[in-house]
Amino acid sequence: MRLSGFGYNSVHASSSMVLFLLLLVQVCVCGTRAQSEISSLAPDIVAIIPDRSTAYPNGLHNGLLSSATRYNVSLEIRDVGDFDTGKSLLVLQEAIDSEIQPKIYCIWPVDIPSRQLMKELYDTHGVPIIQMNQLPGEDSAWEWDHLLGYAGPSDALRASNAGLMMIDSLIKKRGISNPKVAALGYPGTYGGYHLSIAAFRQSIANSSIEITHDLPLDWGNQPAYDAMVRLMDEMKTTGDEIHGVYAMDDNILIGAYEALNDRGRLDAHDAVTLVGTVCNGHRDILGQGKQYGTTIQSPFLEAKLAVDSAVEYLTTGNITEIIRFTPNPIATTETWETMVVEFLGESYVADALCTWTLQHERTNGLKNIEDAEDACEYVDCLYIPEGLFLAGYVVAGINYTLCVLGVVLLYIYRKKKVVSIAQPFFLGLILVGALVDTTSIIFMSRDNLGYSNENLDRSCMAWTWLLGMGQMMTTTTLVAKMARVKAVIGIGDRAAIRRTSVTVRDVSGFIVGGLVLDAIILTVWAVQDPYHWTISVVSRDFEDTILQARGECSSNGENYWIYPVVLLLLHLTVLIYGNILAWQTRRFHQISDSRMVAVSLFNSIQLLMVAAIMLSLSDDNVAISYVVRASYAFLNNVGVVVLIVGPKLYKCITGKGDIIPNIHAVASRAAGNRASFNDDHHTHVSGFAVPSQRTQNYSTVSGLDQGSSRAFKAISENDVDQTQSQRKRLSGNATSDYTKRSVPESPQESKPSRVDFSGSINNTVDGSKSSGQ
Repeated sequence: MRLSGFGYNSVHASSSMVLFLLLLVQVCVCGTRAQSEISSLAPDIVAIIPDRSTAYPNGLHNGLLSSATRYNVSLEIRDVGDFDTGKSLLVLQEAIDSEIQPKIYCIWPVDIPSRQLMKELYDTHGVPIIQMNQLPGEDSAWEWDHLLGYAGPSDALRASNAGLMMIDSLIKKRGISNPKVAALGYPGTYGGYHLSIAAFRQSIANSSIEITHDLPLDWGNQPAYDAMVRLMDEMKTTGDEIHGVYAMDDNILIGAYEALNDRGRLDAHDAVTLVGTVCNGHRDILGQGKQYGTTIQSPFLEAKLAVDSAVEYLTTGNITEIIRFTPNPIATTETWETMVVEFLGESYVADALCTWTLQHERTNGLKNIEDAEDACEYVDCLYIPEGLFLAGYVVAGINYTLCVLGVVLLYIYRKKKVVSIAQPFFLGLILVGALVDTTSIIFMSRDNLGYSNENLDRSCMAWTWLLGMGQMMTTTTLVAKMARVKAVIGIGDRAAIRRTSVTVRDVSGFIVGGLVLDAIILTVWAVQDPYHWTISVVSRDFEDTILQARGECSSNGENYWIYPVVLLLLHLTVLIYGNILAWQTRRFHQISDSRMVAVSLFNSIQLLMVAAIMLSLSDDNVAISYVVRASYAFLNNVGVVVLIVGPKLYKCITGKGDIIPNIHAVASRAAGNRASFNDDHHTHVSGFAVPSQRTQNYSTVSGLDQGSSRAFKAISENDVDQTQSQRKRLSGNATSDYTKRSVPESPQESKPSRVDFSGSINNTVDGSKSSGQ
């Protein structure tokens, strides 16, 4: 039984073992099949490179696809954007985390962190890596621990060739003894930058060329444009100069070219020499001679070389050459068109290998006004035509001539009665104010074509002060003139009508007060939000590049409009008040100029309102804005001079300077129009008090004695339309008839008084004398 039991157990155990072995074999077969299926999903080659958005990587894509088809290998391209460092790290990390791995990688690392992830990728999966485009340098020798090989251009060779071209152009051909060169490169985190700048320095080491600026930049050509703008502004300040620009590729060189071309630095005999590499810029720049030379570098050949090395590894398990370079021959303006390049047993026309565009189209420009000291040197600025500036100088000259001539003639005819009664002090102030106001046109007629920003800042401040203070001086002088007339003839304030003398000092408060208020507002404006020269943007393109700009005087604060509005309201208030005074003294316009003053002030109001409206509507048109401002300054001042000062001087020139209106007759008509003298006291233009009827003591408007006063009162109340002969008798010395009829005999005769608006009024009624200056 034990035998039989033993046999049964043995058979059972053997069956279990067989089943276990069959199951283990099935698992191994399934695992092998799954692994085989996974392996079949992986491509032979995975290329991790920048996308097609720029010319050089686009050529690399084309070369990889063409070569993979030729060699009959599978290829997968994973792009990292337009040299996007963030996306590069993401794509490499995904490769590290993936179970599906190719047989070999071809990778173009865009920065140092990407190279570090490439090492992690190799350590994790052990898949060989061929590095493209960026040869490891002395500072990154650790990369060779995980790299199978390198295929691509020699940064050192092309930079060395750029140095040879710079020597040939600046020293051998142009004969510059100690040329200075600026080097524009890739980002400092990009390995090719350090290789290139070191090779360029070594290439020019035995020459007199000096690298004055070594500038690592961000990708693209806009950073190069901005860098050259800053560099030229710096050199303008320091007085330094550069004779050449080396760019680590022609795409970078485009930015430098456009900045230099904007400043006119590529056409003169001292044009800056441009040397690039990679031939990925604009061909016509090289063809026209504005770029001295470049090096031929083909992404298509680079891709072909990388795939050739990968296929060698896939075929043999190894590569014979660890480092393989594409050709980088020199091409200049004279040689590029007929150059042929030999590579891997085939011949290529150099022009077909390059990734340059045929025609230059502007791609860069200022993005911000603040990026340049003078933005108008780089963008299209809207300038005021020189003809308008000339017209401004002409009208300013006309005003200067009128004012200076007026001052001279006033001095010559200062003793004429027409000038004396018109108050010469006020006439002189009007001319001075017009001169100050007109000077603002000179400072308006400037822009950054002929003046520095510092000078323009001072000009902006100057013309606002001159325009404001000059007009205020002119306007308040007219107001003071009318206020003095009003005080003398006794209109309005009863407290002032008893004065027999109104001096210039009494009404000078109008002038001083107006100027002080103007000065306070202008000072606060200058301190809080100074008026200065600024360049503002007029238009931009779809890439936010500035297309047009304009220069103008402006303030930067949010509430900049408050100060000119306050000044406008202040000047309008003074002008309106002056018109009110002129209206109140209108009955004595023949001796007080109230009519012409009213016309002049109303003209100023109209001009001020029209100018303010037109300036607000002129918007970006600097020419219209200038015409409005200059025209306002000219018309306002020439109007005041012609209307107020001109008529007096004309009478003097024509021999009528001593013929003045009959003061008694003028006052007589004014008195008739005023109905009656109902107040206890009245004052006339002569400055004399006129007692009421109850006192039977009247003083005449012309300063005559009491008898003549009664005669004037009778005339003013009963016969305003008296004949001319009666007026002459009343206003002259023939007053005895009226005196005899109207006044009883008195032991003391009254003496006549004299009216003098130039500064004094003498009253000899009752034998007394009152005068004032």
